[in-house]
Amino acid sequence: MPDTIHELRTFLGMINFYRRYLKNAAKTQAPLHDLLKGAKKKDRRKVPWTESTIKNFEQCKSDLAKAALLSFPKSGLPLSLCADASDFAIGSVLQKYVDESWKPIAFYSKKLNETQKAYSTYDRELLGIYLSVKHFKHLLEGKDFIIYTDHKPLTFAFQQKNDKASPRQQRQLQYISEFSTNI
Repeated sequence: MPDTIHELRTFLGMINFYRRYLKNAAKTQAPLHDLLKGAKKKDRRKVPWTESTIKNFEQCKSDLAKAALLSFPKSGLPLSLCADASDFAIGSVLQKYVDESWKPIAFYSKKLNETQKAYSTYDRELLGIYLSVKHFKHLLEGKDFIIYTDHKPLTFAFQQKNDKASPRQQRQLQYISEFSTNI
């Protein structure tokens, strides 16, 4: 376990390299990143560990050690993008359907900034889908895929009139609709 802020920053930098293969990485790492707030780059102060942050650190190590076995994308197989948002992070998994089950191709997660944390549930869920599609753009272009969300109002978002959506929502919905998708 890292003793100093600098060592923790180094660990988070290393694990961040693999974050696309780690499920819920942003959510798990968020409390650890909070320990770095206000610290200088080479800060040698001791890390103010709590029971909760130790648990998150151990979870990060465990996630890295048993990272999901990922599949390679293969043309012609059905694709799905499952996206979800919490109060402080978004995450998604791009999957292919093979041998009667979904196999993960890649994961994506991102910690929300303070402004995004204040978004409504609808806006956070839409942001999660938008950023996920943007992140996996190179794998999704020209392919049919299904987007899965646990937020029912988003399934009707593409049928609503533009005057009911904010400019940000319109931009995000427009970008998502440029791809062949079903939600």
